[in-house]
Amino acid sequence: MISERTSLRERLVAPLGGSKDWVDVAKGVAIIMVIFYHCSLFLSSANITVPGAFRLKAALELVPMPVFLAIAGIFHARVLQWSLKDTWRRRLLGYAYLYLLWCVLRFAFYLVVPNVRSDGAGAQASRPIFLALSPVWPTSSYWFIWALFLLTLVLWLVRRGRPWLVVTIAALVSVASSSNLVVTGNVGWDRTAEYAVFFLAGAFYSKRLTQAVTAARPVVPLVSVALLLLVAGAGAFVPGARGVPGLALVGQVAAIVATATASKYVVRLRPLSWLSYLGARSLPLYLIHVFVIAIIALGVSVAGLDRLSSATTPFLLLAMVVIVVVASVLLGRVLARVRWLFTPPRFVNQLVAGAPRAAVRTRG
Repeated sequence: MISERTSLRERLVAPLGGSKDWVDVAKGVAIIMVIFYHCSLFLSSANITVPGAFRLKAALELVPMPVFLAIAGIFHARVLQWSLKDTWRRRLLGYAYLYLLWCVLRFAFYLVVPNVRSDGAGAQASRPIFLALSPVWPTSSYWFIWALFLLTLVLWLVRRGRPWLVVTIAALVSVASSSNLVVTGNVGWDRTAEYAVFFLAGAFYSKRLTQAVTAARPVVPLVSVALLLLVAGAGAFVPGARGVPGLALVGQVAAIVATATASKYVVRLRPLSWLSYLGARSLPLYLIHVFVIAIIALGVSVAGLDRLSSATTPFLLLAMVVIVVVASVLLGRVLARVRWLFTPPRFVNQLVAGAPRAAVRTRG
């Protein structure tokens, strides 16, 4: 009996691993939430209303991108020790290449495929002026890559500053942005301003944060999830709460703590190892999934599924998320053979004398 129990435990629970094994689980959870969020936006543009989607948006805006940027910051700590030339060769060149390439691919895609989304960035997808302005005026979902470029450069510029002061200033900027005290009208600028604090804190306090996750007791994710739900609930149900200065920051910090510390335990559960699989491939998933969503949303619109009852649409949304995840993973495996889609080719690297292949980290 003891051996049978031991065998069952070994099949279900993996042994303790490295101190950062939780990262891929956290990224897996975050990329699923990003895909869920974008699926709901496209369905809404196709006149398919999912009950509670607006309230759910309050939670989805608190979790994935702060988590991604905090993790990215942790894996950018070495920038604090690099020269500007090294930072350009090892990070900035790769981000610039990736962002510009996929903005062009997105533009070309929407010249061929009818665009279901007519709101926000969707309405600008096939307009040449916004493609030309994309280096300084990011309007697509690829603003995250643009933000990594800008924040890496900012990190290098402030590397000699006092960490607590840099993070405090970034936190004040975050509060001003999230409460709409300062609004630029551009999705990339606004979200970068709101989330920069997590990238900078992750870089400056990389060791302390990873040690804190390793040392966290089970009560930590429980308390942080409760706090996250409280903040998200206030934003969803209390009029004007989303504009309260500092409330979003509290919820975002709770989201990062909850995701990181819970992932430390989840990573050992073998039946949930697919989360790590998705997290390790979060960058290709992030780049590819919008194209898959756009095609499915177009099919949904043409098929007239907007006539579905409100009781059915949540199942349509969940099915769409699953299909998009699976299709994006499979498509990513095929496109991985075309290396220049994800990594600058040799001639681009040669633009910088002696530059090694610019690495675009999938961490974050």
